[in-house]
Amino acid sequence: MCGICGFTGPSDTALLEAMTSSLQHRGPDSVGSFSSPDISLGFRRLSIIDLTTGDQPVTNEDGSLQLVLNGEIYNYAELRAGLERRGHKFSTCSDVEVIVHLYEERGEELLPQLQGMFAFALWDVRQRRLLLARDRLGIKPLYYSQPGERFFFASEAKAILLNPDFSRRLHRAAVERLLTYLYLPGPETLMEGVYQLPPGYWLRWENGQVQLRPYWQSSLLRKRQLSEAEAIKEFRRRFEEAVGSHLVSDVPVGALLSGGLDSAGVVAQMVRLLDRRPKTFTVGFKGVADERPIARTLAAKLGTDHHELEIEPDCFLQDLPRMIWHLETPTPISFLPLFYLSEFARRHVKAVFIGEGADELFAGYRRLLPFAPSFRFLPRAVQNRLYLLGLHSLAPPGRLGRHSYGLAAPLPEPLRKTLHEKSASPLSAILSFEQRYALPDYQLHRVDRMTMAWGLEARVPYLDHRLVEFANSLPDGLKLHGRERKYLLRKALADLVPAEILGRSKTGFGAPFRLWYSRDFLDAARVYVNERTMAERGWIGKEMLRDLFRLDGEGWRQRGRGSQLFLLLTLEIYCRLFVDPAPGQLSPPPPNLAGRKSPAHTVAQP
Repeated sequence: MCGICGFTGPSDTALLEAMTSSLQHRGPDSVGSFSSPDISLGFRRLSIIDLTTGDQPVTNEDGSLQLVLNGEIYNYAELRAGLERRGHKFSTCSDVEVIVHLYEERGEELLPQLQGMFAFALWDVRQRRLLLARDRLGIKPLYYSQPGERFFFASEAKAILLNPDFSRRLHRAAVERLLTYLYLPGPETLMEGVYQLPPGYWLRWENGQVQLRPYWQSSLLRKRQLSEAEAIKEFRRRFEEAVGSHLVSDVPVGALLSGGLDSAGVVAQMVRLLDRRPKTFTVGFKGVADERPIARTLAAKLGTDHHELEIEPDCFLQDLPRMIWHLETPTPISFLPLFYLSEFARRHVKAVFIGEGADELFAGYRRLLPFAPSFRFLPRAVQNRLYLLGLHSLAPPGRLGRHSYGLAAPLPEPLRKTLHEKSASPLSAILSFEQRYALPDYQLHRVDRMTMAWGLEARVPYLDHRLVEFANSLPDGLKLHGRERKYLLRKALADLVPAEILGRSKTGFGAPFRLWYSRDFLDAARVYVNERTMAERGWIGKEMLRDLFRLDGEGWRQRGRGSQLFLLLTLEIYCRLFVDPAPGQLSPPPPNLAGRKSPAHTVAQP
């Protein structure tokens, strides 16, 4: 797990060093680079596989290919064995080196061969061609920009913004999307001219021209006719293979454990496959009932080496600018616990398993219930509107104070586009939207940024692409059975996790909103969200601003008001960090956690 960056055109040592340094948190173990008159590549390493010879850039036998990669290739051993049989010579034991040799044989067609999470840049010296690629589900991020003659790329957008020739302008249409969905779906970012490479795509840059193409798109069109027993058997086989392949590592691997089914299933499978007790980590909040007791009980039953973290409720106000520095996109408050839990887990391990992805594959969210087979009698428009109301979406700018999504209102993009595509069923269409946008652009985005803020690798076995393809082939009734969500997953994990976990509703590593939407929160928010700043940004007027800050019982508890204010707060912090500084400069906030007493205390569970 690492950070990568680079640009085409004449070498610029100072710029490359600045870009690479901005990604140091992603790779604190070592630094590498390659420069020529045509390309500059930068690399920061978090050493997980091949601790001795795994530095990058990696090259082939004659040096005609140069590669930097962020992520892991889990099937590298079998790929390497085949390549060696065909005469390729390896100089490292790294999983990354298989890519340059596969490229020699297959060119861009190498991508379907890879199993893993990755974002990489490969420079073909002879062809003067740059190839970027991102894994199928978007687990690892990759950004790019071509503001002039030169082309830039990086694991995080902040490295691209260090280009002194880049003109920073807030993308107004992207702001509207953000305020609609509470995250930013699609390839655009909040900065005009900076884009994400979509999941499952490759990008070729050659002679100043950019070409993008998909190499993988999971289809929910075709449904297999499996019995429940057959589906359970096949899921168990594929799930064991996914968890087993993700265990490849030269350092100890732990897991984040909530009190829910998804993480419990992952940890239970890890325990079966490992010859040692894995370390597990969970988080709670001082003065609030949370999932620590159930996670503690689960850890004891599974036999893990369990550790707990307790967070003081007011600590996030001091650390919020640092979190937005890493996130680079304002999102709902749920990222806060993961930031602290990642710092805590990194004291013990370099990599952790997490349960992300199961809800998007097996219909785990409550907002999906209108699409259950038992609700087929509902008109499609009603199903869509009920789903939209469950997204915690906000009205577009200028109407933040009230919800604007009645049954007659137009659906926002890109939801409308996805729902108008051909699909096997209404549920398949919605799961396609969840997997294509909400999963990479919200769930996986916050996981990557909050874990990599501390140099911690997060692995997501539910998103092994073979398991994803299997889940997407299942009939709707094996996902939503009556009103029971994740029906197949619960059945298939029944022999792995304790019975009391199977019936619990989803909570995850959530945040205690009522503690943070308080008088202290309002006072802190006024530093950033006030009449002067809102007038300058043009987001909301005085009346709406006063309404957001009115702490008046029922009014404050109205749906969305706290989320609206929190999003405006983080959006203003984003602008001060990334939009306002002079070209070529960034102003990272001070590392509060390193400069003061820890905001949380820990309890180690034997």
